[in-house]
Amino acid sequence: MRHTFFAAAIVLLLVTATASAQTQTDDHKFEVGAFYTAINLDGFGEAVNGLGGRVGYNFNKYVALDAEGSFFPRTHLGNSQFGQKTQGFIGVKAGTRSKYVGVFAKARPGVMFIGEVTSGFNCNGGGLVTSCTPKHNNFAFDAGGVVEFYPSSRTIIRVDAGDTIVRLHSETRGVFGPGQSSTDITHNFQASIGFGYRF
Repeated sequence: MRHTFFAAAIVLLLVTATASAQTQTDDHKFEVGAFYTAINLDGFGEAVNGLGGRVGYNFNKYVALDAEGSFFPRTHLGNSQFGQKTQGFIGVKAGTRSKYVGVFAKARPGVMFIGEVTSGFNCNGGGLVTSCTPKHNNFAFDAGGVVEFYPSSRTIIRVDAGDTIVRLHSETRGVFGPGQSSTDITHNFQASIGFGYRF
């Protein structure tokens, strides 16, 4: 009888500890973080590097609201193209996570801003085009995957990879007349790695 009571007490303690740990993890709803990112932006001929920050809210361990902003400087971080670039996305991150790792898919609409470009950008138009300039504000959509590692219940190491789809507006100027506007749907591989904190 004594052994049965002792075993039951141990089981009860283990269940209580597990439930408490799960509750503590679930209580950490909000996330903030910073990251380094690189995108192979179609039309610029090379990867463009940037830095960014993100915020998130975990509805549960499977679904979260996910938002981020990225800034790509003109010439710093190894960039050699003219024109600053900025991204902003907000959407859903969905998947599953354990105590140490999480795997998610993400779908986030947003916008990509491209600053004044004086060189380094190419678009369609053939030999009769003398210049081609992308417009500033372009609709974008980020679709991809996320892998997270949890060194502790509050800290996050996050790796993202996916397709950043940009509806790129551009204006061309030719030798025989005024410029024309065109719109292209571009697919751009983008990856990032960063650190986050959950509270």
